[in-house]
This record gives sequence, structure tokens and C-alpha cells, in this order.
Amino acid sequence: MEPFKKNDFPTLGIEEELHLIDTGTAELTPSVNEVMASLNPGFRERVCYELLQCVLETRTGVYKTVDDLIQETANGRTILAESCKKLNVNIVAAGSHPFSDWKKQPFVDNEHYKWVRDNHRYIANRMLAFGLHIHVGVKNEEAAIYIMNEMRRWTYPLLALSANSPYYDGGDTGLASTRAHLFHSMPRTKLAPPFKSFSELVAYYEKFLAAGDILRPGDLWWIIRPQPPLGTVEFRIFDIPTSIKRIGAFAALIQAAVDTYQDRFFAGIPVSEFHTGYLEENWWKAMRYGLNAKIIEPETGEITTISEQLRRLIELAAPKAKELHAKHHLDFARTMIEHGSESDLQRALYKELNGDLRALENELARRTLDFSE
Repeated sequence: MEPFKKNDFPTLGIEEELHLIDTGTAELTPSVNEVMASLNPGFRERVCYELLQCVLETRTGVYKTVDDLIQETANGRTILAESCKKLNVNIVAAGSHPFSDWKKQPFVDNEHYKWVRDNHRYIANRMLAFGLHIHVGVKNEEAAIYIMNEMRRWTYPLLALSANSPYYDGGDTGLASTRAHLFHSMPRTKLAPPFKSFSELVAYYEKFLAAGDILRPGDLWWIIRPQPPLGTVEFRIFDIPTSIKRIGAFAALIQAAVDTYQDRFFAGIPVSEFHTGYLEENWWKAMRYGLNAKIIEPETGEITTISEQLRRLIELAAPKAKELHAKHHLDFARTMIEHGSESDLQRALYKELNGDLRALENELARRTLDFSE
């Protein structure tokens, strides 16, 4: 594991997993190689492969403000969509594809993805699951460990708010986040153990490496993990939002919460202790029921709701968000709680479209490029 790069400012960067569909049929299309070849070299550096040939990942630069981050995200989607359309391909930002057959999706042909496929078989084969990753810069590796532990409290409400994958394999799964179910069937994809130090995490990693369970640090696929070469804590909680504005709200919440906990770490405030059973149950409820679920607060044992937990996160983040010029993004996060998740919106849209999943997927493609929503 590489040394931890130190960041004096809580910088932001994101990664989007976008899926590729045929403009005529709205089916997934294994066109990633053709898309990559069509990109100009400058933009190509921002795009990389994912597990399957119907997916690609875009990466932003590093920014101090959410506004700048979102502007680049919108520009990136626009540039990518223009290249894709020449190939009769649309890009879609949503956590799952509603009807394409997962059995027909070819893998990207490289050694690491071959290892993933061979080791995880059926679980990897059905991985039509597309997420958003948010990175925040932190000052050192011990602050990163503290932040990882503290942010466990907020993982399940953030999953519920980001849920954007109710349809899969031709029908409604009944889940708020089908992506979470698919991805978290893989090992090492939920919460990391509550490490006491970065050296303890490194020793844990080295044991997995020695046992042949992983090939590199990136195979620790936890929903919160350190990225030492970048000097960030990475959050992999989210279904990818269709709405750019929602990405802004999530980025603002994460940036402000991370910086708040970093201050607490340097002030010597002890790390919180959470009941792991409650964390596990709350994750299930967020994945299944979304914002409407009752949960058990993992530190106090209080019975509350996911929506109330989100309001507490916004309250925690608000002072830092104001300092970081992101208050308006937190205001929109409050609106999101009232309006519901994008899974809720997809289900309403499905009814409006008379139960036509192709029409739904095409509408999601349109909204992926509508930055006013």
C-alpha cells in the first residue's frame, strides 16, 4: 500500500459509472472500446474501463468547490454524449438497467477483470450496477481512519437518498437500491472493520494479499475506504444520480461532514462506538425501503427514521458547508428528502409511461443530459 499523500484542503473529485445503450432499442450495448477510440486524447484521459463492456467510468479533476466540480461533471457528460451519438449510443446515469439480459454482457478483456470474473463467477456476471464515488482530501492517514469510522453512521441514510435502481431483469425488484444488492453480493463491499490506526489497516490488507484473496489495495471494495496515493477518503455508497444537482448535494454533504470530523479528530475527540448489528440492519432497510424506513440509531439505540437521520446529517454539515460555499447544495438536499429518491421518481415515471421500460430507459438517457433538473 502506497504512502498517504497529505491534503491541507478538503478537495473534491468524483467518478461516475455510466452505462451505454443503443439509441434505437435502449438495450445495453457492449460499445466501450468503440467509444474509447472515438474520444479526443485530452478527454480520453478522464475515462476508464469498468468490469463490463457496456459501462465506462468518467473521472473529474480535483476541485475546492462543489460548483466547480458540478460544472466539470456536466461538461464531461456533454462531451461524452456527443462522441457516443456518432456511434448510435446513449449514455445513462442510473444505478441499474431495467431490462437488458445480464447473461449477454461481455467482460472487458484485461487481466484484472478476468481475475474478478473467475473468482466471483455468477455474482460478477450479473453486475449491472452503476455507482457514484466521491473523494475528499484529508490531512493525513490517521484522520482518514477516524473519518471512516465516524461516517459509518451516515452510510445507510445516504444510500436511501441516492437510491436510483428499482428496476432490473425486466421488472420492479421491490428494492430502493437494486445496485446495492448486486454490488454488495461481492466480498469486501460493505463497511470496513473499525480500524484503530492506519497501520492496522495496512496489516489487514497484507494478510488478504498473502492469502491470495486480493491482488491490490483497490480490491478492498468497501463503501468507505482510504485512497493513500490521492490522499483522500473515498465514498462508494451511492447509486449514480441521473440528476447533476443531486450529485452536487451529495458532494456538499460529504465534503462538509468529512471536514467536520477532521476537525474533531485534531481536537482529540474520541471516536464514536456503533452497534454493528444496527448498522447492518439499517443498511438492509435503506436498500429495501429507502427513505420511509424506521431504523435504530447505531450509537444511542433510539428508534428514528432514515429521513430524520438525513436531517441530522445536514445539520452536522451546515456550518462547514457555509464555509465551503456549498450552503445552496445543502438546501437542495433538504428538498430531495421531501421529493423522494430517484427510485421513487423512476416508479412514478414508469406509471406515466404506461409501464414501458424502454421508454423509461430512454427518458433516463434524456435526463442524464438535462442539467436543469
